[in-house]
Amino acid sequence: MTSQLLRLSAIAARNLLVGGNVSSLSLLAKPREMVAYANESMFFFRTFTRRRGLPERTVFDVFPQARFTDISLLNRENDETWLHTVTSFTADIVSLCMLCRAIKPKVVFEIGTLIGYTTAHLALNSPEGCKVHTLDLPPGTEPVLRTGGTDSIHIGLNKERKRYVWEGTDADRKIQAHFGDSGTFDYSPYYGRVDLFFIDGAHSYDYVRSDTLNALKCCHPGSVIAWHDFGRGPINGVSKWLVEFSKQHRVYAVPGSSVAFCVVESK
Repeated sequence: MTSQLLRLSAIAARNLLVGGNVSSLSLLAKPREMVAYANESMFFFRTFTRRRGLPERTVFDVFPQARFTDISLLNRENDETWLHTVTSFTADIVSLCMLCRAIKPKVVFEIGTLIGYTTAHLALNSPEGCKVHTLDLPPGTEPVLRTGGTDSIHIGLNKERKRYVWEGTDADRKIQAHFGDSGTFDYSPYYGRVDLFFIDGAHSYDYVRSDTLNALKCCHPGSVIAWHDFGRGPINGVSKWLVEFSKQHRVYAVPGSSVAFCVVESK
């Protein structure tokens, strides 16, 4: 843990030096906001200059049927959303909704529920009769694999959750919540059945690799696997793993977004 904190601090300092600018000096009295600003600046720099290590494609580049599709967005009062000042998160949720509309999944599996914001959107943008399964670590449980520096924040938020965003919405009837560690969860009932698999759990290399290999077992040719937080954050195993994974699979990063996705091909 100490080494992770030291590494996190070192990368945050680097991002401040490289990603900051004269305007960011106005945030000196708000160090947390200043670090967040610098991190986001670095994310957009890598995206703008296409230095993230994956080819960039929009959803409708790969799925032309998504070009003129309608999507549903949920923004309930007093709920945390991805529609805020960090605009790349808006691109993330829109891209995921477009994927759902394009491939019309019958079975969706998500790793990383938290408050269920993404889960609700996967349900709202999938066809009637679709089942959305979402898996999260039970509150108070320690992960079995190594986690990244920012994962502890989400684990803490998981303990504080009082309800899910989808409760009381039209999405409720489609969603089934599961609890377990994604590194040890029994996926066998879903082998070959999942049309869209979304990975947004722990961000360490060990977990993202494990989650991806399990996703491949659950998917079939033509299924889509999507990942969140590609290229984002100071300690992020998502990027390291996906660049490695892309040497054997065709993986795309969405421009201006931290979503990456892959269409599963024949084995």
